[in-house]
Amino acid sequence: MTMEIRDSLWEISLLEFRERVAAATSTPGGGAVAAVTATLAAALLRMAGTICLARAPDARLEAAIAEVKNCEAKLARFADEDVRAFDAYMVARKDRGAVVPKRFQELLLACASVPLEAAEQVEKLQSLATEIAAQCPAFLASDVATARHLLHASREALLANVAINCDDLEDCEEKRTLRRRLDRLRHTANPT
Repeated sequence: MTMEIRDSLWEISLLEFRERVAAATSTPGGGAVAAVTATLAAALLRMAGTICLARAPDARLEAAIAEVKNCEAKLARFADEDVRAFDAYMVARKDRGAVVPKRFQELLLACASVPLEAAEQVEKLQSLATEIAAQCPAFLASDVATARHLLHASREALLANVAINCDDLEDCEEKRTLRRRLDRLRHTANPT
């Protein structure tokens, strides 16, 4: 069973999300799980930053926290978009004979584009994590470290989704652009 288009992952419980991931369906899959995980990492960064702000107000830290919140909101949307894009692709795949090849490629392009855009948000969060970590006291170190590890894992997972969906795209300018963006993100990956 795939998600209804009107459904949002953010309207279900964690238990239901976990069960939907475990179900023998294609969505929510790795892309959505990675995006959700990145939002949890962002939430940890916001928590750590907010505690730091309460101890010592700082305009730069406040701006960083606002940007984390912005990335978090975008990643939440990407989690839902990933499910919708892949569900649409799977429907088209089942009825491939009735779907115009150009439309099929558009659907596949969306399956690659959504996790790529999510990975770009994770890249921003990784940079913000470094900034926030520099201002956090030792008692928040494990929270920030957890956020950083989750971001690294999310980024790698999202890039894996991009790569596998790019592989099935016909050679075109959009595919080449996606590959360049993917290669750049792989090249700038920061494991810490």
